[in-house]
Amino acid sequence: MIAVPRVRLEQDGTAIRPFGRADLDDLLALRLANRAFMAPFEADREDAFFTRAAQSREITLDAEAWSAGTGYAFAVLATGPQGGEDRLIGRIALSNVVRGPWQNATLGYWIDERANGRGHATAAVRLACRFGFEHAGLHRVQPAIMPRNRRSARVVEKAGFRREGMAERYLRIAGVWEDHDLYALTSEEWPPG
Repeated sequence: MIAVPRVRLEQDGTAIRPFGRADLDDLLALRLANRAFMAPFEADREDAFFTRAAQSREITLDAEAWSAGTGYAFAVLATGPQGGEDRLIGRIALSNVVRGPWQNATLGYWIDERANGRGHATAAVRLACRFGFEHAGLHRVQPAIMPRNRRSARVVEKAGFRREGMAERYLRIAGVWEDHDLYALTSEEWPPG
């Protein structure tokens, strides 16, 4: 197994770093504030998911995945001016890591509705790719995005991903089997020009 460092990366007012126990209250508050906003783009979530216990479990599962080398989840932060306090604004993760001849991960992310439109998602995607290629030794990163989610598609396109095709009825989102456009970026294409 590859020993992957737990690092913080920054770019243009955005940072990513591994989640820690101290993030629990802020993460829960963000999940609650964005529940309706994220509902059309996520798997169905039980009410129990939006509790302190469930979010604590999510942080634990993220740490276990990191240790096992099967996933790398990060808090997305808006960095404060002149070294001011960082603010948690979302989550980004390289998940379903497969080693061997594939060296692949799927990419998923969400940003607080109040922080949308400020470039944080694009910066976080670029930082996660940097981590994946430069620290985790991945060869390929691939997000899957519903065609109607044009804002998310634009994020990955700006970050250098190319669309490879469509997977029909790929994931069950909000109770419906949704088609997803598949995007990819490989280490040979990193960093994008």
